[in-house]
Amino acid sequence: MKRLFFEKLFWIIVLAIILLGCVTVKKSIGENATATTPTPDNFGCSPPPSCDSMNDPFARQFCEDWRAGKDVWSTIPDCSFMATEGCRKLCQEKTKGKTKQMSSIPSGQLPAGMPNVPSMDDVPQMPSSSDLLFHPRKPFCIETDDYRAQLVYVRPADAPDRYDEISKNLKQWMPQANGIVNNEAARFGMTADIKVACKGNEISVLNVVLPKSASHYNTHDGKTTLAVVANLKELGYGDSKVKYILYYDGDADGCEGGKAKCSGQFSSKAQDDRPSEDNGYNSGPDYSILYDVGFSELVQKTHSTLEMLAPIGILHEYSHTLGAVQSSAPHSSKDGTVESGHCNDEHPMNEGGNDVMCKSDKPDTVFGDACQDTGFVFRYDCNNDDYFNPKPEAGSYLATHWNIGSPLNHFFMFGTAEKSQAGLGDYSRYGNVPGDYTKYSAGNFPTPPSK
Repeated sequence: MKRLFFEKLFWIIVLAIILLGCVTVKKSIGENATATTPTPDNFGCSPPPSCDSMNDPFARQFCEDWRAGKDVWSTIPDCSFMATEGCRKLCQEKTKGKTKQMSSIPSGQLPAGMPNVPSMDDVPQMPSSSDLLFHPRKPFCIETDDYRAQLVYVRPADAPDRYDEISKNLKQWMPQANGIVNNEAARFGMTADIKVACKGNEISVLNVVLPKSASHYNTHDGKTTLAVVANLKELGYGDSKVKYILYYDGDADGCEGGKAKCSGQFSSKAQDDRPSEDNGYNSGPDYSILYDVGFSELVQKTHSTLEMLAPIGILHEYSHTLGAVQSSAPHSSKDGTVESGHCNDEHPMNEGGNDVMCKSDKPDTVFGDACQDTGFVFRYDCNNDDYFNPKPEAGSYLATHWNIGSPLNHFFMFGTAEKSQAGLGDYSRYGNVPGDYTKYSAGNFPTPPSK
């Protein structure tokens, strides 16, 4: 009983922190983030539009109380835990001079009928906020010459070596990015994992030093990726079965029409929406890249954290190299260039959207709100009708065009899940629902769900 009590108690605290911070955290994610002007009432921090997707009863009750205007702030143990500046300010304003309810129980004492707890050793270790948001799941390890993603730490010849620090981060961010993909597949009773190069069953991160100085690669015209990739190919990193995920430890200027530093880019190729195993996106070499200086600046602009933005950035740029989003897709933002490839059925994440791939490089794009009722879950294709669907309906766009969720995709491993873990609070605390990891072969496409 005492373990159950404290487990529920701590879930209230942790999930409350997630709920209160997540609204504005998700607004802060994006390549072209814009500042949110706080209001005197809530500093830009507001309750979610719906509580329906919250399976945990304590999280749902907290959400419903907040939407009903009840005082929920006294349950937050420390405002510094809030994920965004706006919610931290609101928390501080609401709790000024108030006593926290969670601290009103003296140590070692519980309500009547509950046994005393001699120490905090009985309190279970809780996952972090990022664990609850991303459902981290280890990617599918590849230690052979199979199709795979390869993580690479890259730096100019004159840059200090931060491999130990960055490689550790990359090994943490990759399971979080993979968790978003797998959580989407779980909606269909499936597992889907990014195939990643490993060594000794641990994610491999290569350490590459480029032959020239930082000034050579910062082209100031948004084309640093071309310069970096050219030298990587000269060094032998051009395997046709590999898509390289790069973390470039340097600067790149000239993005957004020459007005901003680049935070992330990818090597482009001609769009190909054929539902065929020889689709141009189904082989390498391809290169997606995060720039250290530009991405760190994006974190500061959005008042977020590197830990929150990096997994999204990695998955966004990598998905471009997999073929997301085709211009022929129903909700393509139709930026009109192969360097783009986004959706418009959800607002960009920095404007409160859910979809990892929704944004636009055009100022007049009209966005929808197709998945706002899904709450705080990061979506890997809102409504699964533009780029990812493991079980598309016969005759639908993704059944007749290139589909990252198809078993034809060389770079994902698909399997069947014992049960769906979509949504907060489901099943294991890290979202690791076991699957048989049996790869579907071409021609053995999963049966679409009946309506």
